[in-house]
Amino acid sequence: MESFLEDDDRVQQLRRCINDNTLPLDVRVIGSLVLLMGLQITRILELTTNDVAVQEATVQLKLDGTLLQLPPRLAQLVLKHLEHAEAAWEVNRAASTTPWLFAGLNPARPIQSQYIYLKLRRLGLGGLAGRNTARLALAADVSASILAALTGTSIDNATDWANFVKRNWTDYIASRRKDRP
Repeated sequence: MESFLEDDDRVQQLRRCINDNTLPLDVRVIGSLVLLMGLQITRILELTTNDVAVQEATVQLKLDGTLLQLPPRLAQLVLKHLEHAEAAWEVNRAASTTPWLFAGLNPARPIQSQYIYLKLRRLGLGGLAGRNTARLALAADVSASILAALTGTSIDNATDWANFVKRNWTDYIASRRKDRP
């Protein structure tokens, strides 16, 4: 856990991913998911078009069976990318049995993670340091169980992050019990 960004740098990079139309759409979506939600790039690349749920104005990502609601501006980017991915799937349906959200040059496989890492680095976006900083920010605000569900990591890993920020959740649990009738 030694690679981090300053949180201001992470937020600036996130804004760039959300707002900069000159960046490739796949980089904008993947960069946003890494910088906002602390998701691993390899996990993002495993997503299929079926893992994006659209209901009215809500866009959700299905991660390990859990639906995660996306903030509106990120949701718009994901929807735009979903349209491209579904169109590509229609063209390449005979070549692949999986409708990848981020299909590679070989449509039967997702984009290679090394390619995305290089693209992010070349464009000055966080990669591992951005993901770590996002997880650190999340660990400071949510319990380890929520962090594990949100990021798709193990509960042990999420507990390590919570311990890293030295957050004690006994007050949170006590307040939740008081809220119950």
